[in-house]
Amino acid sequence: MHLLRFNDKTYVDVEKAKGIRADKAAKVAVLFLHPESGDYFNATPGLLELELCADKTNIAMNGDAYKETTLSNLARFNRIADYMHEKGQKVVASVNITLPWILGNVEPKADVLIAGYDTFEKAQLEVLIGNHKPVGRLPITLPKNSAVIAVNEYGVCVSRNDVPGYDKDKYLREDMTYAYKDSTGNEYKLDFGLSY
Repeated sequence: MHLLRFNDKTYVDVEKAKGIRADKAAKVAVLFLHPESGDYFNATPGLLELELCADKTNIAMNGDAYKETTLSNLARFNRIADYMHEKGQKVVASVNITLPWILGNVEPKADVLIAGYDTFEKAQLEVLIGNHKPVGRLPITLPKNSAVIAVNEYGVCVSRNDVPGYDKDKYLREDMTYAYKDSTGNEYKLDFGLSY
């Protein structure tokens, strides 16, 4: 995670500082989050974890408990977000979307959420400071929570794996919806995106 500050048309990397020590004049903290989970050749003891988490207790396929971390700096992200909000300032979080991450531990603390796809950080900053208009749409649907992708003891997922995320609601129980929805009602479905 990199903490960057920008003011007018400049930005400064302040990651080198220990703790939070952000510039007191910073009105915005831009946090670049790079979550990771197991992959086909380097799997975790259990199923692929999609929740942005740190030290989450999961159960492996053999029934053993283990800890999972997909975002190693989640505690630091929370400290910085809390610090900025206490000062009445804003937090921009850019999540590198390499998998359909569950955003519930990050999105509520961000005033602005950006989906990056191994996008250069400088390019994102150029958009944030107004040099370019933001464009882009989600190429996938991001799941609401772990419950909508849960797998039972027989290996069957509650939401059918052969159905794309934007269409999963048709196959879920009536009391469930698949897509993540933020506090303003935006659903993070295929083709969702905001611009100005």
